[in-house]
Amino acid sequence: MMQRRRSDRLDRDARARRARAQAHLDRVRQRRAGAAHGVLFRLVPRASRLPLAGALLAGAAAGALWGDALLDALGISAQRVEVIAVRGVQRLSAADVAGASGVQPGAALRDVDLRGVARQLATHDWIETAEAVRAPGGALVVEIVERIALAAIDLGAPPETYAVDASGAPFTVADAETLAGLPRLAAAASVEARQPSARLAEAVRLAYRLPGMGIALPEEISIAADDDPEGFALRLPSLPPRFVLGREALDERIEQLAHVLARRADAVTSATTVDLRFADQVVLRNEPTPRGSAAALGGRPAPHQRKPAG
Repeated sequence: MMQRRRSDRLDRDARARRARAQAHLDRVRQRRAGAAHGVLFRLVPRASRLPLAGALLAGAAAGALWGDALLDALGISAQRVEVIAVRGVQRLSAADVAGASGVQPGAALRDVDLRGVARQLATHDWIETAEAVRAPGGALVVEIVERIALAAIDLGAPPETYAVDASGAPFTVADAETLAGLPRLAAAASVEARQPSARLAEAVRLAYRLPGMGIALPEEISIAADDDPEGFALRLPSLPPRFVLGREALDERIEQLAHVLARRADAVTSATTVDLRFADQVVLRNEPTPRGSAAALGGRPAPHQRKPAG
């Protein structure tokens, strides 16, 4: 009895899904009547996130539990790909994603390798992850997560400018419009294109801590060689000095920077370097003079014998 009830419920759910999908497909076809393409590219609106998320989960679970039997029950087995529904695009277009999927118009929906589609999409420079499921009505539903350009770095010879994401990966060569306003990274150690870098990721993280503390994004963050105690250093818009952070307690050094800019901005503007590596004071350095080139805030000589904290 319980088995029959389960079977009846599955049949009802399958019929309801087919009806909803067919109704939606009919609306799409009406809007795109006369289209010459074999595949209709459709961007799923934001309001459809929950239904699409449900479709992705249900499709994955159904494939794992029932496989071909459920495809037959949903009427998918004999269908051809007519619609690629795309969710998650910001920079890319739905057509970009559909084209990058490798799925050909009119392909047998049952034969579409969903994991293969996800892998193929993930080779696109701007796509971080992807999922795909089959749906009734000849639809392939795709959801992607795009990479976000957070910084820029020059690599290679001659140099090309790459966009860098939160993982520290210089993931694609990008144009000036894409990179406008983003911090520039400069690393003393070798950086490999399209590979995550812990050093670059930390530089990006530090850069995006600043706006939350009322400081503009840095124009540049440099990362010294491993044996150089300078560590991370940054330049801020409209301020002349380099701010040296070191390598240790970087969040504390950022807080120290915010405090200095809020309380002693006048002193900072006359320096060429502001060294924040000391645990208990900030050291300002100017161009060398006969009497020395460094002073601590408050007018005292810089503690030359003291080692920096970073």
